[in-house]
Amino acid sequence: MKNPAPQPSRPRIRYISPRFQGPAVLAFAAIISIGGAIFWKLVDSEFQRVFLDAAIRGHYTFDSAYDIVRALLASHLAGLFAGVFLAGSVLVLFLIAATRHGISKAVDSLRSSADGDLSTPTGAGLIGEVDRFGRKIDAARSDTLDSVLKIRSEVEALAAGGIPPGEFRLRWDDLKQRIREIAP
Repeated sequence: MKNPAPQPSRPRIRYISPRFQGPAVLAFAAIISIGGAIFWKLVDSEFQRVFLDAAIRGHYTFDSAYDIVRALLASHLAGLFAGVFLAGSVLVLFLIAATRHGISKAVDSLRSSADGDLSTPTGAGLIGEVDRFGRKIDAARSDTLDSVLKIRSEVEALAAGGIPPGEFRLRWDDLKQRIREIAP
């Protein structure tokens, strides 16, 4: 029984929902959690003071507990909203700046590759997908640079001479094929 030829492994396509962008989601969750903890700490201490004052003065003048804390709760909720909104906005601006920086580094790397520089690393960093793209660019540039170095050494070996004409022709055809793989 024949074994089927192994199929070449294809790169896995990663479909990522924008709602589940790992570190960014964790950063937003941390902002909301810290804002909630600060809100709870401030409101708890204020509520204890206000309820103690109401108990001492007599709470019968108020219709409900909400009447006692209405102004206090409204100001703290406004502060919570403003604080979380501003911190989230700063995080969004940071993510935008990091993405722009990574993309510009990747574009600079591609432009330098077009100019013949295959050895300078991309250094896209900070954002996961942009960093992964930068590593793929670096890997492709590294493979191309390895191929160019092998072709150079083969050209030097052919230029040194001392090879029979039949073998020279075979090696020359192989060399031309490898050059076509790099620059079609």
